[in-house]
Amino acid sequence: MTAQSTFVSLPRLGAAADWMTTPSGPASAREWHSGYGMRLFVTDLAIVAAVLSSIHGLLLHSAYPVSSSLVLGVLWVITLNLGRSRDWRQIGSGLTEYRRVLIATFVTFGVYFAGLVAFDLQIPRDHLLWSLPAGSVALIAGRYLWRRYLLARWRDGAWTHRVVVVGDARKVRHVVSAVESSKNSTGARVTATCTEQSLHEGEDGALDDRSVAQIIDVVTRSAADLVMLTETDFLPPQSVRELGWALDSLDVTLVVVPSLTEVAGSRISSHMVGGLPMLYLAYPRFTGMARFTKRAFDVLVSATALLLLAPLLVVIAVWVRLDSPGPVLFRQQRVGIDHSLFSMLKFRSMVVDAERHLTMLQSLSEGNEVMFKMRRDPRVTRVGAILRRLSFDELPQFVNVLRGEMSVVGPRPPLPKEVEAYEDHTHRRLLVKPGITGLWQVTGRSDLSWEESVRLDLYYVENWTLMGDILIVMRTARAVFGGAGAY
Repeated sequence: MTAQSTFVSLPRLGAAADWMTTPSGPASAREWHSGYGMRLFVTDLAIVAAVLSSIHGLLLHSAYPVSSSLVLGVLWVITLNLGRSRDWRQIGSGLTEYRRVLIATFVTFGVYFAGLVAFDLQIPRDHLLWSLPAGSVALIAGRYLWRRYLLARWRDGAWTHRVVVVGDARKVRHVVSAVESSKNSTGARVTATCTEQSLHEGEDGALDDRSVAQIIDVVTRSAADLVMLTETDFLPPQSVRELGWALDSLDVTLVVVPSLTEVAGSRISSHMVGGLPMLYLAYPRFTGMARFTKRAFDVLVSATALLLLAPLLVVIAVWVRLDSPGPVLFRQQRVGIDHSLFSMLKFRSMVVDAERHLTMLQSLSEGNEVMFKMRRDPRVTRVGAILRRLSFDELPQFVNVLRGEMSVVGPRPPLPKEVEAYEDHTHRRLLVKPGITGLWQVTGRSDLSWEESVRLDLYYVENWTLMGDILIVMRTARAVFGGAGAY
């Protein structure tokens, strides 16, 4: 069998694989990594120089030595490099890249300040109070702008990682699907796959020694720079080692893809046991400091929101009351944490007897299999349609948050009849308090299928972090004013 048999072109990627190997195609990953890294370096250098020179010129007295700013600037640039803030593995990763920039910045100022104290240097230190925040914001802004440019290039099919996926057919299909669904945010493009069925077997059923050579041939012909190896039985440990050696000589990166899915990186740690790499998975625990932190965040955000939005809440209440007869607030029983029941508050957006008409409209639902939704629900009032589009009808739920019945961020609060239809695993959504917003809100809202809604909620429950909550709140504003999926 020739190596040609191991090259499995994906139906909609076959043409792309040929195009990528042509001289007119995009630059290889190593080339654009180097160019992009240099752009980041020049940008960082310019920002550091601009910040320090501005602070020196505008805020400090003339006795302050220029050499001190120069030392700080050189230390800053070196620390950004040592902190691998421009590492190609973090390119376009957003939060991870920003975190490395901030860590490098704080380390720089910490070391600089420690040096001033250790050597008892009589140098004004008030510039640190200005340079630290100004530099942090400027560096993050620079990385953000470059990231937007990089994402645009990836959407255009340029600056990509050419990927070969190796492993069992079923797992290969799963990896290919995941890579393809995120290609515009990762820059990865699958050019070929290599499965057990496509490799030559000897007469005794054992895999032929040529397996590694065949895989390398696929990698070479597809001009790949990244190989993703799924968990598989058809490549013994020695063959995997040989594959790694061969890929290293070609300057091709090898990535092992475990069977773990929907798990945040913060929950995974690796350890070596007897020469074997082991992945340890931490289970989610909403106890102790985690519970306290989330509750403190909820109280702070909800109290601030109610205080700042008080005039708007009054205006909406009057508007609802004048638009149609009935109460201003709508109360509905929902299921909260650990299957507890509570009365969820909303501004009334429908006619008073809306629940009586639900049975007649059930067949016209445009929502998913469990939740009823209609784009043009006849029960919605004129003011209610506006409130729903902007999600302003949900603002009274900040009161539910203060009461401890809901959280600012969490799974969607379900109705009791929806919970009755849950499968066993779906009940894990109720391990945390339901939220005013969540991954479902910033991803697709009412346009999501039931399976996708459950997947997002379970991912949130399994992988909660405070920073994740903050990012979801920030993304919610964009989703709300965009209006997509709101009806």
